Amino acid sequence: GAGTPCAPPEVTPLKYCIKYCLNPATTHPLCPVGWTLHRRKCFWVTSKSSSWRESRENCSHQRAQLLVPEDQGELDFLNRVIQKPTRYFWIGLSQPSVGMAWTWLDGSRLDQSRFNLSTPNASGACGALREDRIISETCGSALAWICQKEAVLGGEMRFWGFGGGR
Repeated sequence: GAGTPCAPPEVTPLKYCIKYCLNPATTHPLCPVGWTLHRRKCFWVTSKSSSWRESRENCSHQRAQLLVPEDQGELDFLNRVIQKPTRYFWIGLSQPSVGMAWTWLDGSRLDQSRFNLSTPNASGACGALREDRIISETCGSALAWICQKEAVLGGEMRFWGFGGGR
């Protein structure tokens, strides 16, 4: 057979794949089945409930992390796609100890001018999403959670033989 336009390198000449399969003009972001694409990120909203730590580990097993939103627009988008009735969802925000700064999983501090932490709970040291607001919650509480990962460009997936061919 002729093979697919972007088969693995041993089938298709490497120059062809570099020109057509990895061309930014021909690529588009893709997410795993069951994940939702927004901008260049993939989101997975669970219907299960776990502690913050268990939720973080679950995302990690999926080569993802708990949600670290880029801006309020991302929270607004997630609020639209999350199934109602309204629930609480763990995100990648925590307070290491009382009096310390709230910190995202990527190590950056919570910027209160970008995201307002509603109802700071004296006993809550983990961040959760409720509708389009970030709240504090007790880390051991059983909540649903949201994982995120970077989308994979379609051309990259075809190049490595993960689909996209005919």
